Amino acid sequence: MAVSIFLYILFFIVLMLTLKMLVVLLEPRLTFFPIKGLETDLDTLEIPVKEISIQTSDEETLHTWLMEHSEPRADVLFFHGNGGNLSRWKDFLVNLHRHSLTVFALDYRGYGKSTGSPTEEGLYHDAEAFLRHYWNKVHQPNRKVIYWGRSLGGAISAYATTLKKPDAVILEASFPSKYSLLDHYPALKILGLLSEFKFPTAEFLDGISCPILVIHGDRDKVVPLRQGQLLYDRLDTEKYFHTISAGHNNLHQVDPDSYWEHINRLIDKITNGQDSH
Repeated sequence: MAVSIFLYILFFIVLMLTLKMLVVLLEPRLTFFPIKGLETDLDTLEIPVKEISIQTSDEETLHTWLMEHSEPRADVLFFHGNGGNLSRWKDFLVNLHRHSLTVFALDYRGYGKSTGSPTEEGLYHDAEAFLRHYWNKVHQPNRKVIYWGRSLGGAISAYATTLKKPDAVILEASFPSKYSLLDHYPALKILGLLSEFKFPTAEFLDGISCPILVIHGDRDKVVPLRQGQLLYDRLDTEKYFHTISAGHNNLHQVDPDSYWEHINRLIDKITNGQDSH
């Protein structure tokens, strides 16, 4: 009997160790979907774009775009999601600029022309270097600053708030944490218990005092609407929630008037003290 119990325990330990190794091996491949290189000729964008290389504390080189506006209402630091690279979001970033915003955006390590391979800790190092460059070399006195993160980038923008507080945060199609998101992927939920990656968006925002706008699509199949609602509920600050009848990547395209109405309200709030929400 004792031998049988010992064998069961040994089997369980071996199984858990095997699963842990499997998670460590597969997790980066299931979390990050970078595309190397860029697919964009910046000369065709019809707005000024500066390509800036930034060194991280662990000696990776990040590729960033700076789109300076001559009369910006605010500066946006943009953190994209887990797929593609800056090329995928070029039209969106140009649109931000056309709404009188200076835009500073980065490709995380392993994305686009940035060196290295993505990990959760690595992306936090990227955020640190990105913010250090912005606040030391780009930011202008009295300029309002918005951290804007979409999907996985919501977690990175939330982490950025722990380094240097912005005037506002926009979280688009994001989630409270990776483990919360796995509620919608039952096959991965158990493996999530062994996950090395946490991406605790809501936890990073605990104690923040600036206004936050959460935007989510009610037809989002990647990060379901419920995750945006849970994230919003966790926030203990001035906050706004806006739902658009859209999927995961097309919120700005499906109903641009409604999309920009709520964003402009937030910008008016931090720049002029107006509150029309």
